[in-house]
Amino acid sequence: MPPQGWRAGVELCALSRIQANDRNTASAPGYAVTSLYAGYVQQWDRWEFNAFARVDNLADRRYAGSVIVNEGNARYFEPAPGRNWGVGLGAAYRF
Repeated sequence: MPPQGWRAGVELCALSRIQANDRNTASAPGYAVTSLYAGYVQQWDRWEFNAFARVDNLADRRYAGSVIVNEGNARYFEPAPGRNWGVGLGAAYRF
């Protein structure tokens, strides 16, 4: 069984510049975004309970979340979401 108790972490996602067309005349700049998460796991008999929270894009950076290569109207870039967060609870029973 996995360990019980608190867990937390920091994630860094970095991507370099990406070209948006075959002629390499348009590109999305590189970026780096940070996320934080924390949670608690408790075991009780055959049950495991998990509570967690996380924040993504902590600095609320604006960057291209996806690129449509060779898009006909030169609208290559789609924005990524801004800062967002989530919380949750989970339970599992082991047979």
